Amino acid sequence: MPENENPHFLFFSSLLGKKVVGADGRELGRLADLVIATGEPYPPVESLVFKARKESFQLPWSAVEEMNGTVRLKPDVQPEPPPAAPVSDRIRLTEEILDRQIVDVEGAKLVRVNDLHFLVLKGALRVAHVDVGFRGLVRRLGWERVVDGAISLFRPGASYLKTESFLSWKLVQPIDSAPGRVRIEVAQRVLATLHPADLAEIMEELDRHQREVLFGRLDVETAAEALEQTSPELVTALLETVPPEKAADILEEMAPDQAADALSELPREQQQELLQAMEKPEAEEVEELLEYPARSAGGLMTPDLVELRPEATVAEALAEIRRRADELPFIYEVFVVDTGGVLKGICTLKDLVVGDPATSLGRIMREAPATVAADAGLKEVARAATKYNLLSVPVVDADGALRGMVTVDDILAEVVDAR
Repeated sequence: MPENENPHFLFFSSLLGKKVVGADGRELGRLADLVIATGEPYPPVESLVFKARKESFQLPWSAVEEMNGTVRLKPDVQPEPPPAAPVSDRIRLTEEILDRQIVDVEGAKLVRVNDLHFLVLKGALRVAHVDVGFRGLVRRLGWERVVDGAISLFRPGASYLKTESFLSWKLVQPIDSAPGRVRIEVAQRVLATLHPADLAEIMEELDRHQREVLFGRLDVETAAEALEQTSPELVTALLETVPPEKAADILEEMAPDQAADALSELPREQQQELLQAMEKPEAEEVEELLEYPARSAGGLMTPDLVELRPEATVAEALAEIRRRADELPFIYEVFVVDTGGVLKGICTLKDLVVGDPATSLGRIMREAPATVAADAGLKEVARAATKYNLLSVPVVDADGALRGMVTVDDILAEVVDAR
């Protein structure tokens, strides 16, 4: 294409089906696909694919002389059959992107690609946007002129005529049919930036195959954070799609109570296989939680909390919180226990922030307003949290030894799921 051509935009739908002609004007076939090279925010079209009868042929984009009513090629170009297998770092737009669901990273949602928007610049064709709007679908179907005319006649002020539903290419990542290693790594980096709750919602909306593809791309930490936001049934289903070693790594990263919920849905043999593959300390915590009914205090509690002796100082408590901040999903307070693990009191984060660094926890601690036994039901735990406005409810055994805590978010999750 001429490099001195003024920069402009065009739609993929305006190119698909165009005649591909040689330098002598002889028709060679019809444009069927464009192949882009990944690795750039707005990737260039590297080659084109055209069909002649039932055969497909591929040419480098540099072979294109110009595009007007047809795609005219330069002299002496030799079309070749497309590669039989997918090529790493290359994406065929018709085959792999058009009509597919993608993750809109900025909006943290799933959208469908109805068209693609290219920037023509210095002879290169670059993907600039994906069109996820209804107008893009109308354009693809060839109805744009008719529909636009009808809407202009009856509703000239309609937003349909004024706005385009474009997403910048660099903000979206394909989630299906991705054989290239680079594409997978790019998706991992971008998906890891989504909030776990958004990522969990996206996975729940996908069909089974796409869900497995997306889950397989996540690193262990991101996968664990996302699974903590979804149902135990879906967690179990997804864990079964990865090798036991990776499943065990993900379970180790999850909160123990969430991991126990996921394992509880599996047959006993699979439970034991995954527990044996986990690191011993994490496996023991999860195994203990599996002994309790799912909707009991024991089944809901997490053993991940901060326990210190009464003689520990405020400064030491804050240092311990900082040390364990990355491994603890929630830190609402410090639990003060004696040498036998019996709960003696609690110190809230406010107590620690305003307290004298040299003061011992035994001097500023207060009695826990309420505790529950491990076999307490959900209603009893919720009642204690509501009555005393607690962010977490301590779980103790018959001797008063601290076993764990039930956080208010776990209580709310169970109450919502029960409705």
